[in-house]
Amino acid sequence: MVLRTVKLLKWAVVLLALVLAAVLALRAWESQRGAPLQLWHTFVPHDLYASAIDRLDWKGYVAAENKLFDEVRNEVTLKLDEDVRNPGNRYFEGSPIYPGRFKTDWNRSYVLEPSGPPIGAVVMLHGLTDSPYSLRHLSRDYQARGYVAVAIRLPGHGTVPSGLTAVHWTDWAAATRLAVREARRLSGPGKPLHLIGFSNGGALAMKYALDALGDPALPPPTRIVLFSTVTAATEMARFAGIFGW
Repeated sequence: MVLRTVKLLKWAVVLLALVLAAVLALRAWESQRGAPLQLWHTFVPHDLYASAIDRLDWKGYVAAENKLFDEVRNEVTLKLDEDVRNPGNRYFEGSPIYPGRFKTDWNRSYVLEPSGPPIGAVVMLHGLTDSPYSLRHLSRDYQARGYVAVAIRLPGHGTVPSGLTAVHWTDWAAATRLAVREARRLSGPGKPLHLIGFSNGGALAMKYALDALGDPALPPPTRIVLFSTVTAATEMARFAGIFGW
């Protein structure tokens, strides 16, 4: 009886493995039945990596970013097939939603400075698959309150979806450090430094703040504001103020 039961279990495991393999094969087959990928799905622009970002200042980062967007225009926008040159395609220059048609392309990194001497600085960190445009209203609000706002386009974002296939989180962390360096340079030392993180940007803000605790070369933030962050805090976090964490 025991041997029979063991034999049946073995056959059940084999059958289950065959079913899973069949489901996987079916899914793989179905994935190839969709519409063909477009240029913005296959072209991977040459964005900056952490090692290069750490050696750049803000001016150098923006120059590299402009070159990156020129590359996307040359390799995607100017090579679109006629059937995708329509008003609903943001990569088509004739589309009303083509970013290059706007007075400001908020997909790119930007700095908003107050009318007078800044009373502090704020760094804006957008979320995954996002770009700096989503934080432009907060940037303007900080600007109106006398802060200089630095919003950086994190590598892999703001260009084409395929840009995210060749990026690593360390590249985003390096971009965060660069944005903070520029914010501190513009505001001057000794003034408040705020980090605003939306979604994945919240994780980057927290990562920077934790790194700053052990690295005197990193200016520590005086305030962190998180929106829909991907980070989580344990119940012990409520005692942070008591123990000085």
